[in-house]
Amino acid sequence: MRLKKKIIISIIFFLGLSILLIVFVLYPLFLEIKKISQDFLSQKQKLTVLEKKIENLEKFKLTFLEISPGLEKIESLFVDSEVPVDFIHFLEKTSRDSKILLKISSISPLKTEKDPWPSISFQLSLAGSFPDLTRFLEKLESGLYLIEIQNLNIAHLTETELKSKEYEKFSPGDVKGLLSLRVFIK
Repeated sequence: MRLKKKIIISIIFFLGLSILLIVFVLYPLFLEIKKISQDFLSQKQKLTVLEKKIENLEKFKLTFLEISPGLEKIESLFVDSEVPVDFIHFLEKTSRDSKILLKISSISPLKTEKDPWPSISFQLSLAGSFPDLTRFLEKLESGLYLIEIQNLNIAHLTETELKSKEYEKFSPGDVKGLLSLRVFIK
């Protein structure tokens, strides 16, 4: 009986030792492995997201290089709000090329809530032949700047106006005009 008792005690001891080993060593080890594998999967997902962001950034760089000349052209459509000298030179050159007498009467800044960009309004007095005036307007519309014609009044020059010093170079078939336009600014 002693041998049987020793075997039973030994089995109980090894069984208890095995349970203690499983509870205090193997179970925490499996929990740690599970935690590490979850961390690994999380890091792998973060790496995938980061790689996708890098790929999108590279695509954006290529796209930006492709569209940057267009962005520069778009930027040139807007008049410098502080010094609209380039636009005034454009008006003067266009009027000379079109053989139109040009006087810039007023310049005023303008911004309404429904406008996408701020703008400056110009009041222009024009005089010349009707074909020259239409050529001037066509050049304005197809010019380098973003322009909106707000109002245009055209009338024939009267005989008394033709006798004045201002219009002495013009003939009876010529016209005068008053043009209100809005130019979008930076």
